[in-house]
Amino acid sequence: MSLGLGIDTGGTYTDAVIYDFNDNRIVAVSKSLTTKHDLEGCISRTLDGLPKELLPAVKAVSLSTTLATNACIEGRGEKARLILIGCDRKVAVSYGNEYGLPPAGEIIFLDGGHDQKGRIVAEPDWEFLREEIKEHDNEYDSYAVVEIWGMNNCDYEVMTRKLISEWTGKRIVCGHELTAKLNLFKRAASALLNAQLIPLVSEFMDSIKVNLKARGIDAPLTIMRGDGSLMSEDFAREKPVETLLCGPAASIEGGLNLTDEKDCVIIDMGGTTSDMAIVRNSVPRIADEGAIVGKWRTGTHSILIETTGLGGDSRISFDSDYSILLGPERVEPVSQAAAKWPQIIDKAEEIYKNGRKYIFPLCEFVYSTKPAGTNSLFTERERKISKILLNNPMSISELSAELGASMTSDETGRLEKAGIITRIGLTPTDIMHLTGDYRNWDSKAAGFAAGAFAKQIETDVESLTSAVYSLIKEKLFIGISKLLIEDEDKSILSDGMSGQLRDVLLNGFRKAVSKNRANDRMHTFEATLKTGFSLVGIGAPIHIFLKDVAAAMQTRCIVPENAAVANAIGAITGKIRSEKTAVISPEYSSSGVSGYMVNIWGTGKRFKVYEDALEYAQKAASEEAMETNNKKGAHDTLVRIDIAENKARPNATQGPGYNECGTKRKCQDCIGNSKNCQAESAEIIIETMVTAVAAGNPFRWDRVTA
Repeated sequence: MSLGLGIDTGGTYTDAVIYDFNDNRIVAVSKSLTTKHDLEGCISRTLDGLPKELLPAVKAVSLSTTLATNACIEGRGEKARLILIGCDRKVAVSYGNEYGLPPAGEIIFLDGGHDQKGRIVAEPDWEFLREEIKEHDNEYDSYAVVEIWGMNNCDYEVMTRKLISEWTGKRIVCGHELTAKLNLFKRAASALLNAQLIPLVSEFMDSIKVNLKARGIDAPLTIMRGDGSLMSEDFAREKPVETLLCGPAASIEGGLNLTDEKDCVIIDMGGTTSDMAIVRNSVPRIADEGAIVGKWRTGTHSILIETTGLGGDSRISFDSDYSILLGPERVEPVSQAAAKWPQIIDKAEEIYKNGRKYIFPLCEFVYSTKPAGTNSLFTERERKISKILLNNPMSISELSAELGASMTSDETGRLEKAGIITRIGLTPTDIMHLTGDYRNWDSKAAGFAAGAFAKQIETDVESLTSAVYSLIKEKLFIGISKLLIEDEDKSILSDGMSGQLRDVLLNGFRKAVSKNRANDRMHTFEATLKTGFSLVGIGAPIHIFLKDVAAAMQTRCIVPENAAVANAIGAITGKIRSEKTAVISPEYSSSGVSGYMVNIWGTGKRFKVYEDALEYAQKAASEEAMETNNKKGAHDTLVRIDIAENKARPNATQGPGYNECGTKRKCQDCIGNSKNCQAESAEIIIETMVTAVAAGNPFRWDRVTA
């Protein structure tokens, strides 16, 4: 056997699979709860769930992790300073915040740089830079350098890195190394994030390798990127920003591996969110704008993911009219918490029997895993709350009594957001324990919590269960509909989905679901959203809900075997891909087009003849893509070239001496009657994009199995 190990650390579970590449089959699976404060520990527990005798035979390991994504959202990582070359300070003040950049006062602005063609405008003031670095160097761990046209000429980015390295000896990241996006602020966000994430991701990979070594696993390590491809350990340590959104990307790759569907929507329902992506001709759609995580808008490649706050652990609550609400907050299921703290069963039973009504769900509990201590960010009352709740779950009523003062359900909000306090509440996971669709923890506690909730909104448990299941299906339907509509025509939802459109779609969905169950009534009006794309469901609970959604959309529902560990499968079965684009632009003089500039990855080269420029662009893009793929650890790489020529017919008036066809030559058809001009030269090149896509295997089995 040629065995590979795939590991995925998600927000709720950490999964692992052992995969046999000889037979293309899953040999073993393991799953454990993710402990965000101890990722190394949950990976260790997950590996211990695999057959010990197989682990030493593993010859390849691949990961997907939420570490970088969570760090972006939570603001963790190394403190890095941003240097912008050729950027107007006022522009950065106006727009930088939209991309997650720091206040302008924390950025170093260097005048000078290059123009759009890569030509020198002015050399930066290096002495000014040295003084700025010297004054605040003790406040920063690393630096990120981005020039406004650095993707066309990176010389000054490289020079800045060289100088700062000599002055400080610290790590410096250049924007041109990460993305060739035209948008300066996206490149800046990518570079700054990358500098911040390097030590975090390196530390995580070190802990992974310790875990692997302890189990006799000596194998090369690859990591999933946000676009669904893989990269080597060394490449990931250098460019950890590439791992943004790699968790959802792994699930998409896993869904493709498990089904071989060519045109589909893949829906991954986890504990916290449901992630959806469109696959056309076996290729997931890539986000045009780059990865967006929290406040950060980057230029990093990622699969286009539609995420909705819907999962097995979504909080079930109600509004002022006692209508049921679902998510987007995640809470720990009552059934799961009761398995750890049996006293919750008695507390839930007491709340159920009491039958009180209140403005928020009463059968909710809070506990802390660590005290706030002397943290000045929290009030004295908040620090006291965290100490009382240390490994001691209480309801809000109990906590109020302990404090000797009444409090609201929201008063623990800041502590919850900081990860110090965890809330326990009724979730779809608890409802599934009552229906028998899922039983892994304590059904008795789930029953009391559901009963108490039902009393509060004046219904019964059976009706509550049905309502929650219907709400989950409706949220899935709306999320999938939004993705499909935007894929067909993005302009339709340019301002978001209106309430009217949402109501029309939901009305049609409800009628369709009703018709699928019993065709007992003819409707005067039915609006349906139909698709030829199959719906592929992955994630533990998705099989319960997706069938009705697919039937309403008149398409197939596919929930493959091992759907619950698709992320880990995607991690180990992914490919390594790299994409490089060369841009050919015409240059003009008084006599017309004088030549062509080819820009690729921070360098430019001029040619007199278009055909020569095109030949060079294809060769250079191919070599860059191949080289990058090799750095990522690829073997047996193949390269595909795509050429997109943007042509236009010039306006009739070109200036003195020009004909209608846009040339200065004497064209017989133009003389006397320019409308008859049939000259082929009438179309001119505006811009040509030459894209090389390299794809290869992450492992060489003829070597690793030797």
